[in-house]
Amino acid sequence: MSESGEKKSFWARIFGGSTSSAREEKVLDYIVHRMSEDANLHDIVEEEYVKRNATRSQIDDILSNPRIVEAAHERLQDAFTSGELDPNKRPE
Repeated sequence: MSESGEKKSFWARIFGGSTSSAREEKVLDYIVHRMSEDANLHDIVEEEYVKRNATRSQIDDILSNPRIVEAAHERLQDAFTSGELDPNKRPE
């Protein structure tokens, strides 16, 4: 939980607690999804979906910090492998 008592999104935790918009989260989710299909990050950020939903500044930030996207990809991969994201699993 954050200091304000609200649960931070996955992306807010990855990006150091800054709150991101739903649009930013969708773009990053898309990038991670495309990376899981072995697409190249530089090619992904030039795809129409990313260009339509992210500013040039945001794209530049993503390209200047590819380790963040890679870490997010690995985290999601671990979450799927562990069953953490299983919709049938009840939260403890």
